Amino acid sequence: MKYKTLPLLLIVLFLFLCGCNKPTPTGVEFDSIDTSHDPVQTPPTSKEPIVIEMGKDVFNLIPLAEYKVSGMAVCKTSYSEDWGSKVSPVDLAIAWGKLAEPEYGKYITFWHGFRWYYYKWRERSPVDASYVTTHSSNNHIIPANENIYRAIKMIKKKDKVVLEGFLVNLKVTYKGQTATWNTSLSRNDTGHGSCELFYVSKVRMDTKVYE
Repeated sequence: MKYKTLPLLLIVLFLFLCGCNKPTPTGVEFDSIDTSHDPVQTPPTSKEPIVIEMGKDVFNLIPLAEYKVSGMAVCKTSYSEDWGSKVSPVDLAIAWGKLAEPEYGKYITFWHGFRWYYYKWRERSPVDASYVTTHSSNNHIIPANENIYRAIKMIKKKDKVVLEGFLVNLKVTYKGQTATWNTSLSRNDTGHGSCELFYVSKVRMDTKVYE
């Protein structure tokens, strides 16, 4: 009997561990997620630094703008090797407008390449490169807490999401050396420095809200 109950115990343990990794909803919103509009960016109500301490490493985040983006996840990549991954372990590319609609999004392919995101479009695409540039963004996600991090990890390609928080500049003392990492404040730029460094304090997926 002991041998027969072992698989059941393993299944129970697996389900328990999976449950421990899920985020806890903190609210519910029943209106549909509107992905047709541009992200909302406003001046921050406070420029007080957000300080994150990880052992001897101290990350200082300077809020430059309050930020809210409603769109569709088009690619996501996790990182764990570089110093930036300690505070920003996930890159999440989000598209909105026509790119979030099935009849348009099927023409565009997105992918990540170490902290950059790329895209290509098929022949006869109804949207051009300029439209893709201004209606999608790569976000270096800084989760405000563990619950937010777990919610971000649950996001899958083609999920419609709403993320809220701050666009920030980062300054860190890491292993005795100082480094900086700055955010973009425009949806029109491309190339180096065009990604959003996004401190996320609220996530919505479907009707569930996580804070």
